[in-house]
Amino acid sequence: MDITGPDAQEKARWERIIMRRPSLALPRLRALMRSKRGGDAGVARAALLGAFFILERWGRAAELQDELQIALQQVRARKGGGSLAEAADFSEALGRLHYQRGDYVEACNAWSQTLDWAADDSRSACLARIGLAHLCYALGDWARGGRVLDQAELHYQRLAHDPYLRAKIALNRAVSLRTTLGPQPALSALNEALAAAREAGHSDYQAEATWQHARCARDTGDAALALQLAQDALALAQRCGYRWLQAQAALLLSEMYKDDVALGWAGQALTLAEAIQSRSLQAAAHGRLAELMQAHGEFGPSWHHQQQRQRLESTLGQSQLPAQLEALARFDTHPPAPAAQRAEAEPLLAGLDGLAEAGRQLNELLNREHIRRDELIALAQQVAAEAQRLKSLLQ
Repeated sequence: MDITGPDAQEKARWERIIMRRPSLALPRLRALMRSKRGGDAGVARAALLGAFFILERWGRAAELQDELQIALQQVRARKGGGSLAEAADFSEALGRLHYQRGDYVEACNAWSQTLDWAADDSRSACLARIGLAHLCYALGDWARGGRVLDQAELHYQRLAHDPYLRAKIALNRAVSLRTTLGPQPALSALNEALAAAREAGHSDYQAEATWQHARCARDTGDAALALQLAQDALALAQRCGYRWLQAQAALLLSEMYKDDVALGWAGQALTLAEAIQSRSLQAAAHGRLAELMQAHGEFGPSWHHQQQRQRLESTLGQSQLPAQLEALARFDTHPPAPAAQRAEAEPLLAGLDGLAEAGRQLNELLNREHIRRDELIALAQQVAAEAQRLKSLLQ
């Protein structure tokens, strides 16, 4: 929920504490969650969202699923416009919980609901769009994911003052750039993400940027740098309790080693993935273990891990997602331009209309049985004059 005034300052203070000192903040947040018994239900709900943010990073978001759903129902039962904004916050949080676990269809539904309820330029709408970009990436639809990520950035006008979301967007952009254009173009986005994460005091995203940098180094063939960065990312993730990234870093390290060492890292990744109930990550770990077992000639265990991978991937609901994402095209819109920009654009649009009409006339003239040279020259002069006028407007 977006807040202004003194309440916004207090909220920002709490966000800094939650970001930088989660272990210290969590007991206080749990105490505030119980304050609803004293009548301050709004404070209790805000504390619940703060506690969810911490436990999500630690891979324990599912502990609060029931409470999030109850809070959402309570907010929806209230009357007034403010309740929709608060409901959007809870729906967005539930989308992240579903996504981390691998319930992609439920995540898509939750984030769609968020965009229905939230103001278009709100923080929760920005987060929901980033989540939908994740789903596009999961489907391999990198172009659409990039567009949705662009919209997250364009609609949220306070992004310049929100380093956490700047880091989140830059990390996601780096994923897309690395996949579609290669590792080198992704590095500038990773540098941006690292700087924003440091500004926000968010150690999780510092670790994630380091891990992504390790993947880029591996892709370019710099094995020594890749190994060092992967180990750095794992150490950072362990210090801040970011178990999802610990699993990803272990999986990456399993790709950099061979034989028993690689098996050890892949097994560690699977253990962590199971602990945080991430089916997509479990599937990836089983896939890696299947490859390693097969390379060792252990075809029975390899077959078992391959079957587990296929079973887990079949539960992600990816086959149902394309139609749902198509239905979200109504949210894939640019924010309206300011009135001054629209006024400046009107002469250019009129000029383009003129060129389009000249093109239509030219097509009509060329399709005649007999073409008059003087008409063709006059039309060419008209097109040239209109193009020159447009050029002067652009200069």
